[in-house]
Amino acid sequence: MKTNKKIAVAVLGLAAAGASSLASAATWTFNNTASNTQGGVTATASAWGNTVGSANTALEGGFLTYNGSSGLGVKNKDYANGDTSEGINPEHAIDNDQRKDSILFSFTGDKVSLSSTSFGWVSQDSGYKDSDYSVYAYTGAGVGSLAGLTYTDAAMLAAGWALVGHYQGGSSAGAKPISSSLYSSYWLIGALNGTNDSKKDAFKLISVSGSTCKDSPGGSGCGGGGGGQIPEPGTLLLVGIGLLGLTRATRRRSPR
Repeated sequence: MKTNKKIAVAVLGLAAAGASSLASAATWTFNNTASNTQGGVTATASAWGNTVGSANTALEGGFLTYNGSSGLGVKNKDYANGDTSEGINPEHAIDNDQRKDSILFSFTGDKVSLSSTSFGWVSQDSGYKDSDYSVYAYTGAGVGSLAGLTYTDAAMLAAGWALVGHYQGGSSAGAKPISSSLYSSYWLIGALNGTNDSKKDAFKLISVSGSTCKDSPGGSGCGGGGGGQIPEPGTLLLVGIGLLGLTRATRRRSPR
């Protein structure tokens, strides 16, 4: 009986700890900056594009563009290699004209489950007028590396990245949803990397929002790499209450 009571108290304590391990929702805003800290969690943005060679497949780092309240854009490595159109409106935004631009958000402090992003600007240029976007989260062990990775769903999956979704963003700026229960230190958001309609996509990203989970950086989940999650505090609380009830029932049935 004493053992059951000790277990129940321990589980209730774990439930309380689990509840405190989940921080409040946060929004990281990128107004002329590549990093932002909220609640002790820092998000750092870096630019990427599938610009290795001429096959438009492998990823390498690019250059962020800073556009005030419109948000972050990307000039990919084609700009450094003499492409005069890259870096000129709308190709200073995150776009998928020829190459597919994306931004990697690396979080330090806690892991993050993103629930939305916000575009401060969507191109209205002829042929664009759309903001379809793709989202990936790193679920492997260690650091979420992108350099040299072939930018396809299958290759990303093989390298430890999970496809969160290909989304239709529409022709207007504002909040855009991300539907996922994953927690990760690395999130990639880019112009649509998949089947597209007749419009090209070009937008600038001003913020990302989500909830945090206290854990060391790297991989996914709140219990380490590979997606391990701590039990929900509510579940732990129910288990603890059940054990306490069992302890009391046993006490009533015990002979005096």
